[in-house]
Amino acid sequence: MPTIAPHIIDEVRLATDVVDLVSEYVALKKSGRNFFGLCPFHAEKSPSFSVNPDKQIFHCFGCSAGGNVFMFIQKLEGVSFPEAVRKLAKRAGIAIPEPEVEDRAASQEKEALYFVNQLAAEFFQHVLFSEKGKPGREYMHQRGFADEALQAFGVGFAPQEWEAFYDHARKKSVNPETLVKAGLVNAREKEGKVSGYYDRFRHRVMFPIHNISGRVVAFGGRRIIDDESPKYINSPETAVYHKGHLLYAFPLAKDHLRAQDCLIVVEGYLDVMRMHLCGFNNTVATSGTALTEQQARMIFRHTKNVILLFDSDAAGSSATLRGADILVENGLHVKVATVSAGDDPDSFLRKHPADEMRDILQHAPDLLEFKARSAPPATAEVTPVSREEQLRSIVATLARMNDALQRQVMVHRMAEKLQVNESALWEEVARLRRASTRLRRAAPGQANPDALIGQPRPFAERSRAIELELLRIMILHWNAMQFIFSFMRVEDFHDAEARAMAEVFYSLLERDMPLEPEMLLHYFNEPQQAEFLSKVINEEAGRIHKESIEIDYRRWSADCMARLQRIMIEDQRLMLMQQIKQGDASGRDVTELMQQLSEYDEQLRRIKPENFLLAA
Repeated sequence: MPTIAPHIIDEVRLATDVVDLVSEYVALKKSGRNFFGLCPFHAEKSPSFSVNPDKQIFHCFGCSAGGNVFMFIQKLEGVSFPEAVRKLAKRAGIAIPEPEVEDRAASQEKEALYFVNQLAAEFFQHVLFSEKGKPGREYMHQRGFADEALQAFGVGFAPQEWEAFYDHARKKSVNPETLVKAGLVNAREKEGKVSGYYDRFRHRVMFPIHNISGRVVAFGGRRIIDDESPKYINSPETAVYHKGHLLYAFPLAKDHLRAQDCLIVVEGYLDVMRMHLCGFNNTVATSGTALTEQQARMIFRHTKNVILLFDSDAAGSSATLRGADILVENGLHVKVATVSAGDDPDSFLRKHPADEMRDILQHAPDLLEFKARSAPPATAEVTPVSREEQLRSIVATLARMNDALQRQVMVHRMAEKLQVNESALWEEVARLRRASTRLRRAAPGQANPDALIGQPRPFAERSRAIELELLRIMILHWNAMQFIFSFMRVEDFHDAEARAMAEVFYSLLERDMPLEPEMLLHYFNEPQQAEFLSKVINEEAGRIHKESIEIDYRRWSADCMARLQRIMIEDQRLMLMQQIKQGDASGRDVTELMQQLSEYDEQLRRIKPENFLLAA
């Protein structure tokens, strides 16, 4: 999406009163200087959602959601920052200038793709309820879906004709190239030249796939007879459709997440339809693909809780468990529920009452508990390989937990449950986190942490917690920025989120723009960053002010930087010790390495917070 000029963003923000905006969605009541109401982002009975008209920000003391008017729309409607700006600009009557020629062309192409996908959705549903659609209707009726359900989900049917949709689109003067780009038709070629076009989907029940804004962007087509053709044919990726970014039925489910505060993830289109019809409206589908980081981020904006609901075979598959670990890594609490062998959610609910499914969901174990139940005990007669594979899977989940306290509790619990040495389990978790961090820095998006257990990494495990503590100090004390950045660079923040926030702080410092903590929220557009800021500002800063707590930010900062420096040297020392061990084993001279080890030990002895205070 084209970039919007900063002065336009400011104009829209200043033209949108946060109290007026929030009041369109939440019943607010004034209490003191602020307004309070029930949080729209999680279920609650007592109002903990606060809106500050002076600072033009909001904060929920229950779920820590917070930010400005743009963040409110981003979280409420699940849209990107530019989309939120455009929505509020339209509301305020502010025109956003047309983009440059290249951007305008890209925007026009996307609109054309949206148009033909919507045209196709309407065509397929019209066919379903015509004589040509009788095979599709009968198939869906046999699967237990009435016409009302088919209409509600926009289900359609592609007739058993080569050019049915193509001919329909041509009557609407649609360019064939646009249909090809949308993945709705294929080009016929003869002697290297296009000689005509034919429909991609034929004789299939059609399921429209929507983006988070509810626009049709793709289709999944299911065969209705058992033949040698693929069971499903899906749209290819296009300028408006990236399968790893979307979940089937998410636009329908997201409106129910505020009340349920949990997303149920199933595998197929029919599973979703059945779940919704039985009252589980907070259900989406992966459409048979592995979960991705982009999907995890999308879920995180709406809820922190996920239940993976699959048949017993799919739930235990390596692909499913890897996808679950991605959710964990992105801060989501994951449970795994399974239905009886031979069933999927659709077939299960056709045989059993909804209350039985509800009971399965309510008693779903956490991801680690699920993996531990699947792991053979130490006393069982199993091959060493099978037990090792299960333990590696558990370690992979533990290593992805970014909450240090939660990770500590779960490592202890898993060690007891699996009857393994807790220190050894910690060592494997630490090694995996180190290797994962190293590869993410070397080749973002290409790391495979599952394959990295046992490999060392150069970065310290506890750095993220300390980096976030340094950010908290800078949020609470503007003058701390100058002190901290006199010793550290932005690049010294190794965690991606912390580095992104540090970069904003440094740019404000360079521009000599001292701000009250609340005003910092207007400079952050990512939900997780805004939530972190809002929690520090409204909960920690509020407590400090209320209790008149005196804090020496220089001493606090110095202590953090000393801890960070110590961890980094300890990490280097650990790697050096491994080199010495390898050298001893191979008979090499390790004198120089031993000298380096002594130097590291001396450096560790010299690290003190006072060093930073004296140097400032």
